Amino acid sequence: MALIGKIRSNYWIILVLLALALASFIIMDIIGSRKNPGGGLLGGRGTTIGEVAGSKIEYADFDRVERALYNGSTDVYSRRASLWNYLVEKSLVEKQAKCLGLGVSTEELMDLQFGANISPIIQNNFKNQQTGQLDRQILMQYKQAIETGTINGQPLTNEFRSYWAEQEHQIIKTKVQEKISELVAKGIYIPKWQAEVINQLNSEKVEFNFVKIPFDAIPESDVKLTDDDYIKYINENKGKYTNTDETRMIEYFTYEVAATAKDSAALKSEFDKLIVDFKTTQNDSVFTATNNGALSPVFNKPDDFSGPLKEKVKTMTVGEIYGPYLEEGRFIAAKLVAKQVVADSVKARHILKATKTPADVAGARKAIDSLKNLIVLKKASFDSLAIGNSDDPGSGSKGGDLGYFAQGTMVKEFNDLCFYSSSVGTLYTVTTQFGVHLIQVQDKKFLNQDPKYKIALISSAIVPSQETQDSLFDAAQEMIASHRTVEELKAATAMNPDIKVETTKPVKANDFILGSFPQSETSRSIIKWAFTAKKGDVSPAVYTFTNKDLYYNSAYVLTSLKSINPAGLLTVEAARSLIEAQVKNAKRGELIKAKIQGNDINAIATQFSAIVDTASNVNFNSGFIPKIQGAEPLVVAKAFSMEKDAVSGPIVGTSGVFVIKTLNREAAMPADPALAQRSSLASLRGNVSFKVWDALKKTYKPKDHRSEFY
Repeated sequence: MALIGKIRSNYWIILVLLALALASFIIMDIIGSRKNPGGGLLGGRGTTIGEVAGSKIEYADFDRVERALYNGSTDVYSRRASLWNYLVEKSLVEKQAKCLGLGVSTEELMDLQFGANISPIIQNNFKNQQTGQLDRQILMQYKQAIETGTINGQPLTNEFRSYWAEQEHQIIKTKVQEKISELVAKGIYIPKWQAEVINQLNSEKVEFNFVKIPFDAIPESDVKLTDDDYIKYINENKGKYTNTDETRMIEYFTYEVAATAKDSAALKSEFDKLIVDFKTTQNDSVFTATNNGALSPVFNKPDDFSGPLKEKVKTMTVGEIYGPYLEEGRFIAAKLVAKQVVADSVKARHILKATKTPADVAGARKAIDSLKNLIVLKKASFDSLAIGNSDDPGSGSKGGDLGYFAQGTMVKEFNDLCFYSSSVGTLYTVTTQFGVHLIQVQDKKFLNQDPKYKIALISSAIVPSQETQDSLFDAAQEMIASHRTVEELKAATAMNPDIKVETTKPVKANDFILGSFPQSETSRSIIKWAFTAKKGDVSPAVYTFTNKDLYYNSAYVLTSLKSINPAGLLTVEAARSLIEAQVKNAKRGELIKAKIQGNDINAIATQFSAIVDTASNVNFNSGFIPKIQGAEPLVVAKAFSMEKDAVSGPIVGTSGVFVIKTLNREAAMPADPALAQRSSLASLRGNVSFKVWDALKKTYKPKDHRSEFY
């Protein structure tokens, strides 16, 4: 009570403290907003996730479209990348359409959705998975639902309305984009002289002798690379090694979590107990399904099995269990369920009376029985009844003929009858998910009379225990807590051979894959951290990667920011790991060139213990050259520039250093120039739909702020 009284008498102190706290909060938020324009009370970009050609892409719109189009999709990072590309293109399309006066009318939109000129968007979204074709029946049901405002007697949901609205936006964007691309394509022209040059180059053939000195003719120990070598190579290949965006390289230290001997012994003990129940179970199908296994739906040859079971199954008796044995990180036990001589393929025909509900089965069976009686009484033939009565459009028109098929091709009931319990020529009735079938097996083919086997399997993955996972996590935490500089971290981890040290390739701000790890929130978190860090920083966090199939922590990762690579030409540090092999080969090429003396191709071959070979029928566009066993564009270009019997100087190619001697240059009968002109023009116009939009992206340079939001 005394304390409460003191507080009451000095309440003004509390008010001052609250005011100071609030002021601090506001100041920190303002400072934060300057550092991060996407946040803070003063906003900056606020909720703008991107800007394209003067249009803003708001996060709320991005999120709404994502939920409408990708609801239920689990590949969150790939779908967001696709969605970003779609929204960027949509903004570019809308800007160009406005300038050109292009659009899609209401009538055209209806035609693209339900008419004769169906949009590719609709064709993909309403594709029958069995036929691969547009399912118009389903599409018309949706059309009716939109017109009536109900589906299956229920009002259309907001989710459905959002989905359909976004689908319409996709259709409009795709159609207008197609119109713009067509306008550009129609404006492309190839003059006659250019077509004639292309025609000539495509028709000419060259034959030449060559000697190839592979790069490894210079031992690796003789190749000493300097930064100048890297700089020279980068400058000679600026197109390949120029970044449009800033990239960063992350050095990461991985603790891989694996089961210990103690973990394996404990798992095996549990699995041994499971095998006891496996021996006595009366339902192999259910038992295997609940114990990470499966019951084979068909009879298999021994070679169809893997590991030691391939040989062991031949000596097993029905009901016998083999195991546990190890295979691909699992304990496995196999039970022989059945053994039988089974045909390798069966030829059959059938008549189907389709059913949609269980109530339809009795009527379908009655119809099949009537057809069967007609065949038995020889009042009608099987094929004629199939043509007139079968509900299977594929085989019905062929008299019910299904041809030869292997085990597992048909649904289980159909398969089991044909392969395991039927006689050739007898009529059988069987019910499947499709309806009631009248089946006649016409032939069975046996490659041999060896038995086949039906196996039930159970398994247990050998995974680290929680104790092992926790122990390694504690070690990683202790490591990062006591080594806060990258130098300290490298020195400490170098003493532990179980810790892998790797460096990523240059990553961009929105990337979501780290090194060899799969895309995941963890990979994304590390990359996000890297784009807030300074070179040499070590993250205080221990990052956890999880095995999503077996539900355990598979790796713990420590990270350091190795380099920051601004947009533009790559630095040596950024490029070194990417181009070391190429730079080394370029240096070897120069060393080989320096050793080559004279222009006698045979003497050069002798000097390097190589052979002189011949490349024939090489044209200007040749990719893979069989005798060279690869593509060597510099060699081909040189061959076409030389006179007959001339010998080239050394040519540093992609797989070695070449010296060539032109033997013959044959001008084959060129194609019709007009045809060549049309062909070249068609090729150029076919690339417009890709190149025009890439060019517009380079022109408008979309501003991408996605990394500030996710």
